[in-house]
Amino acid sequence: MASSQVDVSIIIPCYNGMRTLTQCLDSLIALDPLSPPHEIIVVDNGSTDGSVEVIKTYKEVTLLYEHTIQGPAAARNTGVRGSHGAILAFIDIDCIATPRWLIESFSAFDDPLVVGAGGRIEGSVPKNEIQQWMNDAKILDQERTLNNSFMPFVQTANALFRKDAFLAIEGFDIGLISGEDCDLSWRIQKVSGGRLAYCPDALVYHDHRASMKGVYRQSRTNAMAGALIAKKWKGSLSKKSWKTSVWECWDLLLSGLRLIGTYLTFQDKGKRINKRLDFLNRFGRKEGMIRSAIKTRQWSQW
Repeated sequence: MASSQVDVSIIIPCYNGMRTLTQCLDSLIALDPLSPPHEIIVVDNGSTDGSVEVIKTYKEVTLLYEHTIQGPAAARNTGVRGSHGAILAFIDIDCIATPRWLIESFSAFDDPLVVGAGGRIEGSVPKNEIQQWMNDAKILDQERTLNNSFMPFVQTANALFRKDAFLAIEGFDIGLISGEDCDLSWRIQKVSGGRLAYCPDALVYHDHRASMKGVYRQSRTNAMAGALIAKKWKGSLSKKSWKTSVWECWDLLLSGLRLIGTYLTFQDKGKRINKRLDFLNRFGRKEGMIRSAIKTRQWSQW
């Protein structure tokens, strides 16, 4: 589609996305014909699994490259630089958009005070007990992030922003390993004076981690990002009390005891898996807090 006809630029970062990229791109190509005029941009971030070759087979997709700086923040910024729409739509390579995704989210910008919008994110049909646990835990609950106690934010698995407001804050902070969507949402509201909108009918399905290791790593990374954001927004965010830190350690211990209890009482496999995932999620978060507190010297984050 010619750039003069584009209202929305859909931008997807990709790093070794072979597992899900065809489902993602197929869903975007199959968006409702009444969707606003749009372009689809995929930014490869150094894939080595054949993703690039597959993306090249989609004539509807513009392929860009960000091989200098690793990370989704840098890849998305590169996508924005190559975009033509006045609205930027972000979705992840492990997501599937529903046909009316763009229609339902784009309409939020009829309100001139809206600078960003986020739609609902649900887990895809689970392939195993681990994905079912993540679905039940509502790992990417957009409604929860939009009710953040400090300031609302949207997750880039399903987020849209006005391009002029995005450029005014110079895009995503490439120094954040995770949580860059939270930081960008806060900065874009602070600078523009606008607000974020929630679009519950703008639904995407996210293909969650399917391994124990994946759950643990995600929990650890998210916790580490929290300390980096706390350092960047120092003075604005309330400090975590030592009582909360002690409670988190106690909660981790209780989670471990509950896991041991499933073995001692011969509970079924499903309950053991759920308790193990509960423990890994808490353990990953606590390890991430401690590691990032040491790295950033934000000791209250431990």
